[in-house]
Amino acid sequence: MKSFAHRMSFAEQLDDRARKRGRFFAYASTWFGCYAEVMLDSSAIIVLYITLLRGSATLAMLSTALSAAAAIVLTIPSAAIADFAGLRKTYSFACYMGCAGFLVMAAAPFIGAPADKYLVLLGCLVYCLSRPLYSVTWYPMLDNILLPSERGRFFGKMRFSYLALTAASFFLVSLAMGKNPPIWSMQLVIMLVGLMVIGRKHCLDKMPLDNRELGRYDLRKSLAMSIRNRPLTGWAIYACCLALGFSSLLPLTYIYLDREIKAGAAVVQWISVAYMVGMIIGYLLTARLLRRFGVRLLQPWGHIFYAAGAFALFILSPTVPGFFFIVGTIAFLLGFWAANCLCCYSLELMALARPGNKTMASAYISTYNSIGGAASRFFTSMVIGSGMLAPHWTKWGMTFCSYQTLFLFYAALQAFFLLLLFLVPSIVPKNDDYYAPQ
Repeated sequence: MKSFAHRMSFAEQLDDRARKRGRFFAYASTWFGCYAEVMLDSSAIIVLYITLLRGSATLAMLSTALSAAAAIVLTIPSAAIADFAGLRKTYSFACYMGCAGFLVMAAAPFIGAPADKYLVLLGCLVYCLSRPLYSVTWYPMLDNILLPSERGRFFGKMRFSYLALTAASFFLVSLAMGKNPPIWSMQLVIMLVGLMVIGRKHCLDKMPLDNRELGRYDLRKSLAMSIRNRPLTGWAIYACCLALGFSSLLPLTYIYLDREIKAGAAVVQWISVAYMVGMIIGYLLTARLLRRFGVRLLQPWGHIFYAAGAFALFILSPTVPGFFFIVGTIAFLLGFWAANCLCCYSLELMALARPGNKTMASAYISTYNSIGGAASRFFTSMVIGSGMLAPHWTKWGMTFCSYQTLFLFYAALQAFFLLLLFLVPSIVPKNDDYYAPQ
């Protein structure tokens, strides 16, 4: 591997006390902001909210795809905005905008049908438009407080803490709502989650910032630097394909249980809690697993289980005793491996981004990842809405529905994408491009 001259980073110039204080406020920012992200990405609340407003399955699935779609279009421009305006102004505007989106969602039922469900979708869109602006500032902010040796432990502890908080909160919410929650209860939860996004902004304000990194390169030069980094581009392509095969599994499971199995809102919410508990356990153990096995082994294991989990949801018959328990177990394991793969994603991103180009590198990989996620969810939404799949079909003496057909498709897709594991930087031989793991 080519040797790169070492320049002391901003984090290395801080003493242990300053870095520890910075890490605390980084943790705290996620504790405030995590509810909004988890509610849209992993919880069933928004899906159930749209269902209560008599929205279609296509509309519910579409609401989960907006975040990735916005990221595709806006992440790289957002990186340019962050370099021009500064990280603090960028994340501040993003937090205020995200809060406004949730307040719009909470207010939707007041305008009445049929516009209410479309106003929810508009609120989702406003929040999703704010996410790229925030996300491009996150890794550069962390780079100011983390040494390479601290990254694995930080990401595991950070994600464990915020998911433990959200899972416990959403579990209590599901108990309080009951089987048939009233609209006003969901409005209240959504409104409170929106207001908490402002808390994220106040915590980020307390983190140290190296202003020398801002505006160092223009958009064209920064993007070209990222594109020429072959391991970075390879990892971005792999992340895109992984997201393409995985992103639809969780919302598709919720819609499958709600529309096909006719499970109550409480059951669907319990399944979403099982997924979050799996992520919590995953984040609790990920630092230990990374130390023992590294990204080189952990990432392939997670990828293999994504394929196995999708196939299990396809083959599992609703008539099997303990059906909901088995689905919950699958959701738990999907959450566990999703946690480990997300930490691998973060570690590889920070190791691949050249000094002075952290913002664009983060935006570059996030764009690829979002292309995969959006394509997956838009495709699923289109297939469900068009009715192109047979509602039911029989094979091996078993009857399958259209949702199970989609599970089979994503299982096959994940199995095929195993061929791309050579693009994972920790797996391939060393090369001449920038790569600085812990």
